[in-house]
Amino acid sequence: MPAPSYPLPASPSAIQLYRHILRECSYLPPAFRAEIASAIQDRFHRHRKYDPRAKSHLTRAQTALRTLRAANSGEQSAMEGLISKGFGRTGSRRRELMAKFVIPQGPRDTGALEEALVSADRGNKAAKDSAFSTQVSEESESKIKRKFFDKWDQKKLLRLLSSQRQQQRDTKGMASWRGAIVKTIDPDQFIPKETIWGKPPGENLRQTKRAHWWRRSAEKIMPPLGRGEWEMLKQLSNGGQERGEWNVPERRTSAKPLVTSAETGEQASWSWADYATKPAAIVEKPKSLKQQRRTGQKDSSPYGVKDRDRTLSARWFQRAYTRAWQLTPTMSQDPNTLNYSFTWGSVQPKLPPAAQHQLEIFQGVDQKGRKVRNTPSS
Repeated sequence: MPAPSYPLPASPSAIQLYRHILRECSYLPPAFRAEIASAIQDRFHRHRKYDPRAKSHLTRAQTALRTLRAANSGEQSAMEGLISKGFGRTGSRRRELMAKFVIPQGPRDTGALEEALVSADRGNKAAKDSAFSTQVSEESESKIKRKFFDKWDQKKLLRLLSSQRQQQRDTKGMASWRGAIVKTIDPDQFIPKETIWGKPPGENLRQTKRAHWWRRSAEKIMPPLGRGEWEMLKQLSNGGQERGEWNVPERRTSAKPLVTSAETGEQASWSWADYATKPAAIVEKPKSLKQQRRTGQKDSSPYGVKDRDRTLSARWFQRAYTRAWQLTPTMSQDPNTLNYSFTWGSVQPKLPPAAQHQLEIFQGVDQKGRKVRNTPSS
């Protein structure tokens, strides 16, 4: 897709910035366009009436607009970052998927339900007894603080971490995993055997160490997608980008005025005051080679370097979707055992058959590469 033909305004208002961002979102691939546009609309509408951090939010919006323009102009890193955000591998959508994924699904069977009811009764009884009792022991349950991971479905998370660790081993050198890899799935990894006084660690220390482990591990987890979206990503990784419904839309031509005045043009946009009050490097920075795709400004001087038009091919999109698919699991639950299983995207190598002139190299040798001796026929 060609770069935008219009430069960005120097200091746009909030509504102008919002319209520019939504216009650039309309040129994104349809596979993840809705997720990006929904996140942008939610952030603008959330602070529409009152925003104490309006200045910083507008600065971030301008950065997002430049990133969208760069992605639509052919910058690979910007487009791949949007693909990762659109499918929930990074960004706000990943946090939303994680918040839904950690919620427990309830007791698995009758025994688990009875155990949960008994523990609830014990908690209520302990609360009533503590209201009337005046002596509280040092190791009482009231002193043990509940951590955030106590509200999570830890068994399901550990299954996903184990599956993700195996996927990272299988795709080593093929997939670009963000952040640190999963090395262990033991929540008690950081719990010491004894304290500095030679005593076993208390329950509060154990909970603190477990919270530290869960906090580090939660940053590495790739939450699963629904089956339908996961299958769509699979089709895109197999070349579905070339279909009509998933094609990247072409940029619309800009409107041209019916009557052109003599003041419009290159000379009218030249501001001598900027060159008189600022260094030339700062004034011409938006027209530099690295910023042309983000700002839309071109250097038309005789010594200016013009960036070549870059278009992201369908083959590049297929490879980008393949990398995202390898980082994406989908979850299924066994109706009998209620255990969760995870399926990850995998790439099967498609080796073309050898040609006839290539097979001549292996003539006269066996499967181990040893030369076959010709025995004399009797």
